[in-house]
Amino acid sequence: MGTSGVGVGTESDCTTGGGRDGSAGGCDRAGRPSRVTRDGSPGTGATIREHTAAMGRQTARVGAEASTPGQPAGDRVRRVVGWSLALITLALFATVPLSLAGDVMSRPRVQGAGPDWWYVVFVAAFALPGAALIHLRPRNWIGWILVGSGLLQVTNLAADAYSARALTEPDQSLPLGLAAAWLASWTWLPSLLLPVLVLPPLYPTGHPTSRYWVWHLRVALAGIGVAVVAIAFGPGGVDDTVRGTELPFAPPAWTAYIVVPLMIALLGAATASTVVGTLVRVVRATYPERQQLLWLLCVVTAMISTVFTEYRYVFVTAYCMVPVAVVVGVLRYHLLGIEVALRRTLLYVPMTLLVALVVGGLTTLLARLAPEGPLPLLAASAVVAVLVIPVAARLRVWVDRFVLGERADPLAVVDRLGAGLEVEQDDPVSAMLEAVASAVGASGASVRDPAGDVVARVGAPADLAPPALVLPLRHGGGVLGSLAVAPRPGASQVSASDARLLAALAPHLAVVVGSARLTGELALERNRVMAATLQERDRLRRDLHDGLGPSLSGIALGIEAARRAHDVDPDAVPTLLDRTREEAAGAVREIRRVLDGLRPTALDVRGLEGAVRDTARSLGMGGPGGPAFELRTDPLPPLPPPLEEAAFRIIAESMTNVSRHAGAAHCAVELARSNGDLRVGVTDDGSGLDPAATAGHGLESMRRRALDLGGSLTVGPAWPHGTAITALLPMEPA
Repeated sequence: MGTSGVGVGTESDCTTGGGRDGSAGGCDRAGRPSRVTRDGSPGTGATIREHTAAMGRQTARVGAEASTPGQPAGDRVRRVVGWSLALITLALFATVPLSLAGDVMSRPRVQGAGPDWWYVVFVAAFALPGAALIHLRPRNWIGWILVGSGLLQVTNLAADAYSARALTEPDQSLPLGLAAAWLASWTWLPSLLLPVLVLPPLYPTGHPTSRYWVWHLRVALAGIGVAVVAIAFGPGGVDDTVRGTELPFAPPAWTAYIVVPLMIALLGAATASTVVGTLVRVVRATYPERQQLLWLLCVVTAMISTVFTEYRYVFVTAYCMVPVAVVVGVLRYHLLGIEVALRRTLLYVPMTLLVALVVGGLTTLLARLAPEGPLPLLAASAVVAVLVIPVAARLRVWVDRFVLGERADPLAVVDRLGAGLEVEQDDPVSAMLEAVASAVGASGASVRDPAGDVVARVGAPADLAPPALVLPLRHGGGVLGSLAVAPRPGASQVSASDARLLAALAPHLAVVVGSARLTGELALERNRVMAATLQERDRLRRDLHDGLGPSLSGIALGIEAARRAHDVDPDAVPTLLDRTREEAAGAVREIRRVLDGLRPTALDVRGLEGAVRDTARSLGMGGPGGPAFELRTDPLPPLPPPLEEAAFRIIAESMTNVSRHAGAAHCAVELARSNGDLRVGVTDDGSGLDPAATAGHGLESMRRRALDLGGSLTVGPAWPHGTAITALLPMEPA
C-alpha cells in the first residue's frame, strides 16, 4: 500500500502550479515604501549599491513576523497545532520499527518487503517544511496541505505495519488489527492527491486566484472524497499486506457502477484542469508569480528526470525537494538567485536535447551511407556548430523575455515612456509615474518635490522609509524632487534588477516633472500678468472718468464762454482765458498723475527682481564709474500686483535719490519675508540725509505708497555713514 502510494505521488506532483506572490493573505498592495537614501542627496549609483547591500540583510528577517508580539491569538494556536501535527507525524513513523520488530514481515501470511528506511526522509520532507510554513504563514493553506499529506502517508505506514503484526499474532492479543488494515487501505490516496490537485490553485498565496480555481477546488475535493469512499468501502483492498483479510461488511455490487465512473470523471477533470490551468498561468503570469511557478516547475522537472533511474535514492531525494521548493517559493524565492537557475535551465535543457537529437539523428542516417570512418560524427558536429549558435541566441532572447518580462529589455520600456511623452496628457507626471511603476510591477510609487510634498502618486502610498527605493530626480543640474517606489506585491525589497531599471527611467521622469513645473509656473505668471493688466485697466478707466474727463470738459466750456464773451463783453475774455489756462494746467497734471500710476512694463516682462536690476543698470549702478550694486532676495511667493508695484516704486525712487544726490560708492537692495510682511530695504554709503532739510516729494510719495497698503516706511542713517530706507508691506490684505 505505502509503496504503491509513493509511485502515484511521484507521477502526479509534477503538475504543481503557482499563485500571485510570496505572501499569505498579504497579497494586497500594502507594505509600503521604503527608501535606501534618506534625503535623496546621494547619486543614483550609490543609491542602488546601498539598496543591493540592504537586500542581503533582509535574509535574517524571514521569521521576524512569527515572533512579533501582539499577533492574533488564533495565529499562535495555529502555529502550535502545526508543529504538534508534525511531531505526531514523526512519532507515528517511529512506531513502524516497533510494529515490525521480531521479523514480522517473514510470517507466513505477511506479504511484501515492508517500507524502506528512506521513508523517514519522505515523511520529514512534507511534515517539517509544512510546519515551518504554518509557523511563518499561519493562514496559508499550503502549509496545512503539506503537513496533512505527511500525516496521512505516515498513518498509512504505521497502520499497515501495526495491522501486519496484530493480524498475525498467534494469541490475537493486539486489538484493532482489522481497523488498522482498513485505515491503511485508503489513507495513502488523499496524501498524494491533495498536493497534486489541491495545492496548485493555492500556490503560493494560500488562496485561489480566480473563480476558475474555486470551481477546480470543489471538483478536486469531490473527486478525492469519492475516490476515498470507493477504496475504503470497495471489495478487497485490506489484504495487500496480510493475505486472507476481509472486512465484515460489503456494499452492494451495483454501487461500483455509480461510484467508479463518478470518481474517474471528477479526478480526470481535476487533473486536466490542473495541467492546463497551471500552464496557462505560467504563460500569462508576470513577475514575481512567473518566477515562483517556474521555480517549482524546475524542481518538478528535475524529479521527473530521475523517475526511471536505477538509483532509487536519487529519485526520492528529488521528490522530497518538491515540498521544500513549495515553501521556498512562498517565502524567500528572490534570495536564492532563482532567476539565474530558471534562465539557465530553460536554455540549456532544450539546447542539450536539440544537440542530442541532431547528433543522434544525423549519425544514424549517415551511418547507412558511410558505415565506417568519422564522416557521420564530423558531419553531425558541423551541423550542430552551424545550428546551435543562432538557435541559442534566439532561445536566450525568448527565455529572458519569458522569465524576466519587461526587465529583459529596458530599452523597450524607455521607448514606451518616450512614446507616452508624445501624447497629450491631462496630468503628465501621474501618467509617466504610472508607466514607471507598471514597468517594474511596483505596488505603489510617488513623486515628491524638494519640500517633501507629494506631486503625484499611484497605487498604495510609497513613503520615504524602507523597504521603498528612493531615487533623486535630477534635471538641468538641479534636483527637482524624489521618486519613491514600493516593492512588488509580496516582496520585502525592491530587487536589484528593478533598481537598475528605475535608475534608467528616473531621468525621463525628471524631464516630465521639470516640464510640468515650468508649465505650472507659466500658468501662474500668466494669471498674475492678466490680473495686473485688468487692475491697471480698471484704474485707468476710473482716473480718466473721474479726473481727466471733467478737466477736459471744463476747458471746452471755458473756450465756449470766451467765444461768446468776445461778442458781448470783450473785457471779460482775459479772465475767462486765464481760468481756462488753469484748467488746462490741471488737466496736464492729471495726465502726469495717470502716467505716473501706470504699472511699469518691466514688472510684467522681467518680474520684480529683473525690473530692479534693469532700473539699477539704467541709473548707471554696477557699471564703470557708477556705484556698486547688490541685490539680496529670499525665495518669495507670487506677489499681488499692487504690492509688487509699490515695492518696485519705492526701490526705484530710493535708487534714483542715491544716484542723483547721495554720492555713494555702494548701493544694496534687499527683498525678504518678515513675519508675513515683505521687507524692502535700500541702503547706501553716501553722504546721508541733511537733518535741516525738509522731506521732499519723493520720500512723501514712497511713504504714501506704503501707507496705502497698510504698511510703513522708515528713513534713517546707515552705519557707518549713508542712508537706510526700510519699508514693511503686508503680503496679505488687511
